[in-house]
Amino acid sequence: MIKNAVENTPGGGKVEIIVRDRSGGVELVVSDTGIGIIEEDQKLIFEGFYPTQDTNAYCSKRPYDFNAGGKGADLLRMVIFSERYKFKMGITSSRCRFILSATDICPGSIDNCPNCSNIEECYESGGTTFTVFFSNCGEKNLVA
Repeated sequence: MIKNAVENTPGGGKVEIIVRDRSGGVELVVSDTGIGIIEEDQKLIFEGFYPTQDTNAYCSKRPYDFNAGGKGADLLRMVIFSERYKFKMGITSSRCRFILSATDICPGSIDNCPNCSNIEECYESGGTTFTVFFSNCGEKNLVA
């Protein structure tokens, strides 16, 4: 999730990682100020091997680069672990209002964005939050 957040956040953006106590367990939250995920893709993101963009249009193939590319294998792996170890995952996302369709391209840096008048406007224009909730009642499942 952290790698996905970094790879989908243009230069100058923010990625926040929070771990917090919640009633009945612990929650991991990974939020970014990136380009966001269109609504149709959000429904399928945990299905595995589901890229949210055309892989020919965005693949530097260098991990952690903006638009490095990916096929959804890491999220599929997390889904498999969530089923085995009984943790819950969720996503909320809003697509950048300047990059509405999956084929629109982000300039890759907040400084180069012709649409945002300042950094705060860019931060507020889109982003994604992934959550993972580890229930206390799943403690027994963590020992193999």
